[in-house]
Amino acid sequence: MAKEFSIAVAKDNLSEVVREAERTGAVRLTRRGKPVAVVLSEKEYHRLRNGSSRVNWTAVSIDTKRWRFDREQANER
Repeated sequence: MAKEFSIAVAKDNLSEVVREAERTGAVRLTRRGKPVAVVLSEKEYHRLRNGSSRVNWTAVSIDTKRWRFDREQANER
């Protein structure tokens, strides 16, 4: 995330906050220095909304053909 705005500053500069979100995809809003919300661009919102419920199993699968489990090694601390 490229930029942060306090809520008070964001209220006074909404146009700048929106432009920054369009440019970078997201802007973090803070209250008393702690993150509380994120303003997303329309493009980023749709990307997250449409892609979050589907899992691309090809991308997350692990090649286990040469994987060996050694119980003794796993239990060493």
